[in-house]
Amino acid sequence: RNMRSPLVLAVALVLAPAECFTAAGTGAAITGRSQVQRRGPKLAMGFLENIFGPPPSAEIDYGALTGLPDSAALEAGKHALAGAVPAKSEDGYAIATFAGGCFWGIELAYQRVPGVIATCVGYTQGQTSKPTYKEVSTGSTGHTEALQVFYDPKAVDFEALVLLLQSRINPTEINRSGADVGTQYRSGIYCHTDEQLTKAEKWRMDARASGRYKGEIVTEVKRAGLFWPAEEYHQQYLVKGGRMGRAQSAAKGCEEEIRCYG
Repeated sequence: RNMRSPLVLAVALVLAPAECFTAAGTGAAITGRSQVQRRGPKLAMGFLENIFGPPPSAEIDYGALTGLPDSAALEAGKHALAGAVPAKSEDGYAIATFAGGCFWGIELAYQRVPGVIATCVGYTQGQTSKPTYKEVSTGSTGHTEALQVFYDPKAVDFEALVLLLQSRINPTEINRSGADVGTQYRSGIYCHTDEQLTKAEKWRMDARASGRYKGEIVTEVKRAGLFWPAEEYHQQYLVKGGRMGRAQSAAKGCEEEIRCYG
């Protein structure tokens, strides 16, 4: 989802609005400046970044991630760096971890759930520490794109969160989610407590027995492992506007269709 090549740059040069090559307009909106812009590939790359995002950084600064009440990313980073897989947040909320393909859309779905306190996207179930998006995208680290949720079990139960995941995925698809293919897009329920594990295993058995699916249920049900939050750019990506700069609502109870890429 974050490709760069001479071909992509050429496409950007063709698609970039004319203002990018003349005066402040779309280019100014991208760069945040009001003066006349320089012509050429540099500005076209600015347009490209508005679609595909900035170049991946070599290392994630976990201490610079957004924290509560806006995001769980800062706290999740602290736990990962400490080698911890807690069942509760520092404020005492329950923690759940899910994977359901591209993490942009699934995060927004959970942000809208009453009782969900905070969310963050990241990488889990892999073999390396401090993974970046670029590394995970190769499929060589073993991580899957995932979502961590801080929630109030008095307001929303774990079963409801699992059913939301089910509604967002095809649990018979292995190492893919729709058009996104690779081990990093496999689905999973990663449990932080014995109770969560019992409920997740029951969900899997019920899904198999329901007759709703023709294939085998391949969604992973495992113990939670280290969860490494993703780059700040990916956090609440669709609320920020996504690729097209069209912000989507995270209001509780919102039922608007989620545009997975913006």
